[in-house]
Amino acid sequence: ATPEAATYDENCRRCGRLASFLDTVRARHADYWCRPVPPFGDDAAPLVIVGLAPGMHGANASGRPFTGDHAGILLYQTLFDYGYANMPVVNGRGDGMQLMGCRITNAVKCLPPDNKPTPAEMRTCNAFLAADLRSMPDGGAILALGRIAHEATLRAFGKKPSAFSFAHGALHRLEGDRLLV
Repeated sequence: ATPEAATYDENCRRCGRLASFLDTVRARHADYWCRPVPPFGDDAAPLVIVGLAPGMHGANASGRPFTGDHAGILLYQTLFDYGYANMPVVNGRGDGMQLMGCRITNAVKCLPPDNKPTPAEMRTCNAFLAADLRSMPDGGAILALGRIAHEATLRAFGKKPSAFSFAHGALHRLEGDRLLV
């Protein structure tokens, strides 16, 4: 398989509950993406931001992580302010947004009901995150946005979350001198 196929499958339906939920959302919002949301940005970026999962009216609608929701407004403005994005505001796929030296991905690629993936769904999707993180260069940094993203990142590296306590602002060294924040 190609590296792209290993990091993302647009037609993935491995999690029955998530696939069914996406079908239900698509019936109400025919113009929404309603598929697994791919990572966005530089494949070999030294900075990777890992979120929980696509938001209902954000990434699930637009097909791009953190695009179309309030969290994305803050994230993309911050990335622009620090030179990781070419523009401060995103409108959707095809808006010309480019990330430089940065990639955004999610622990779970499909929209979960009530923004709460099950442990089984997180495990099923973790192979995609692991493949995605393998393209990160040594010495890079991973910014995990929340406990689920933190634990999913650790599992993607074959680490036990209990050995790397979650706390806001905590720093953990992983193999390849990568930093998990």
